[in-house]
Amino acid sequence: MIALSDALSRGRNNFDLVRLVAALAVVFGHSYVLQWPAGQHDPVSMFFGRESSGSLGVFAFFLLSGMLISASYDRQRSAPRFLALRLARIWPALAVCSLLAAFVVGPLFTTWPISAYFNSPTTWFFVVHMLTVVKGLGWLLPGVFEHNPFAGAINAAIWTLPLELKCYLVVLVAGLLGWVSTRRGMTIAVIATSIGFAYLLRHPPTFILFADITVLQAGYAFWPVPFFLLGMLLYAWRDHVALHGALAFAFLVAYLGLRDTFAGPVLFYIAFTYGVLWVGTTPLLHRFAPRNDYSYGIYVYGFVIQQCLASMAPTLNHWLAFLTVLPVVFACAYFSWHCVEKPALAACRKLVARRGRATRVTEPDTVEKVEHVGAAGAAASVLTPVLTPAATPAMASVAAPADTPALTRQ
Repeated sequence: MIALSDALSRGRNNFDLVRLVAALAVVFGHSYVLQWPAGQHDPVSMFFGRESSGSLGVFAFFLLSGMLISASYDRQRSAPRFLALRLARIWPALAVCSLLAAFVVGPLFTTWPISAYFNSPTTWFFVVHMLTVVKGLGWLLPGVFEHNPFAGAINAAIWTLPLELKCYLVVLVAGLLGWVSTRRGMTIAVIATSIGFAYLLRHPPTFILFADITVLQAGYAFWPVPFFLLGMLLYAWRDHVALHGALAFAFLVAYLGLRDTFAGPVLFYIAFTYGVLWVGTTPLLHRFAPRNDYSYGIYVYGFVIQQCLASMAPTLNHWLAFLTVLPVVFACAYFSWHCVEKPALAACRKLVARRGRATRVTEPDTVEKVEHVGAAGAAASVLTPVLTPAATPAMASVAAPADTPALTRQ
């Protein structure tokens, strides 16, 4: 048995592995949406009868993000640093992928003449909206994928990014109020936000920036936001959360035995959540934890690559389609991590560290207070994506070395 607080310290978790599996689950689930024949369900949804592999992958991302983004703010104790690191984690990879989609994939797959494609306002609407996530995402490019089984959509998978950014605001507000570092404060923040979410479910917002909060996407039986809030709560009570494989197995057995009763849905989400936490913390899987975080690249590029395949071979078997795109998706994720994400994170960490040093020079009386988030500590702040991606696992331990690689992912 291991405490969640212990697992959050350096080198003692498998959260990168969980994110990798979650990203692949999303890609796998999409292979059943993007290929003919339509209307078929992936094996996960057929077995459990509630969620698909894609929705469970998204829920895992949001659960980990709730914990690790809270840990990130708790470590930084600075709104500007927190915002800068979030931006560095999410925007560069999304921007590069969106530009490649508009200026490489689009011209290759459009049925329009190239001049008409680039003169169309839709093309530039896509570029502007994909580069400014908070305005909402543009889904279409003129003449691109218009005959696909899932017609027109360029990168529908990243619908979760604006939603996750809104969840970050919850952590930011809680941090500004001084609540992130206390169990009581975080509990109040989660309860208050949950009440607001429940209200919006009954009174759906009409303002476009918030309209996606309560939308229940096709193939989803539940919403991602509650998983983020649960992650925040788990971080606050991490010293009291014990994880054991036997208990994870017991929850699974309880669900399977009662799946057709009124308790089935509740047990399903309990078993799933506890199972994700156990897989993310068990020492049995430490050897399989990846050294590089390719999960965000897989998440961002997967849908685009799958649509390209569906345009060329729309009737390809779902499993074969998934296996066919994997090498290309991994290649894009490799490029994204090593050429875009990692350099962007390094540059942001250097900038934050430089500002931290300047703060200590100009305000010597505050050195003791910010010692753990100064040059090294700020450099280690965790950066999160969602169909992300989350912040650093090690943030729960202030004594953990700030520049540990485990902290600079997701």
